[in-house]
Amino acid sequence: MIDTIVHIAKRVNGIYAIAMKRNSGIPVAKLLLDAFNWFDMSLLASMKAQNLGDISHSQSMLMAHLTDSGIRISELAKCMRISRQAAQKRVVDLEKLGFVYTDTDPTNLSAKIVSLTPKGRNRVKAALGIFAELELELSKRIGVDEFNCMKEAIKKDWGVPVVLKRDRNKANATG
Repeated sequence: MIDTIVHIAKRVNGIYAIAMKRNSGIPVAKLLLDAFNWFDMSLLASMKAQNLGDISHSQSMLMAHLTDSGIRISELAKCMRISRQAAQKRVVDLEKLGFVYTDTDPTNLSAKIVSLTPKGRNRVKAALGIFAELELELSKRIGVDEFNCMKEAIKKDWGVPVVLKRDRNKANATG
């Protein structure tokens, strides 16, 4: 098992090393997505290596939206921009693993509320610790000043999402 984890970690590092070297001219959105994927893959591989559970990327994304007070499945679906049925499937899978449980919403008997189990809360706590270690590792790799500048830029309020409208006639005339 350890050999498999080491192989996965080397592959992840290799893939992202290549991607990051080729970043000249790449849109910032793609670079941010690559950086997010580096964190996500590192987190999932680290959790598996530490015997904290082997879950999928989509299950991990769902857990990121859970709080101690719980959240409706329909709200999870909106947060994740997936169908309610897809969110329900991920919840059922995480329930089987013992990370979450569902209860009927007392304010709407047709709705379900998803909450973390103690095992799920421990996993989230462990994930936060791993994220802190990953940030430290990344700051060593790219430099502390660069890391801090990046973090400060990302923390700024970007405002509401932008909707760009193009004049089709103008776009066709210019190519």
